[in-house]
Amino acid sequence: MSYGRDKKAITESKKSKTLRITLAVLYFIQVVLTTFPFMWGVSEKGELKQLTAFEVAVQPGGYDGAQDIKLAIIFAVLVLFPAVCFFFCILNKTLVKDFLSIVCALTCAGIITFGIGGLIAMGGVVALLLYILILFLSTMSLLSSVAVQNTEE
Repeated sequence: MSYGRDKKAITESKKSKTLRITLAVLYFIQVVLTTFPFMWGVSEKGELKQLTAFEVAVQPGGYDGAQDIKLAIIFAVLVLFPAVCFFFCILNKTLVKDFLSIVCALTCAGIITFGIGGLIAMGGVVALLLYILILFLSTMSLLSSVAVQNTEE
């Protein structure tokens, strides 16, 4: 029973499946990396400390100003986008996951590069390098999916 869906549209090649699973694993690693130090910040005592994406996005003491709210939104994007893309890569076999993955990688890499800038810590550097790899693999997956669709027609 196909429930109105064409089963040929859901099939994927072995290369596309391997790339989809690889992208899902890389997005899972990105979700785990949000618990690593992403940026340097100044504590209330005036000491330098490393902050994770969760610490910046969710501040239990509240937000002091517009800068804290802007950083919270930026880091919420860095936490939510990889999680959403992980589920898309696991559950979706169509071209939508490739486009979403490319948009997510470009957005998150831009946020890390231009949003954090000189305050970047080691977790942010590793995340940035993985987003570059994800962008490359997403492009490969998109091209292989298009090639498979063209050969089926």
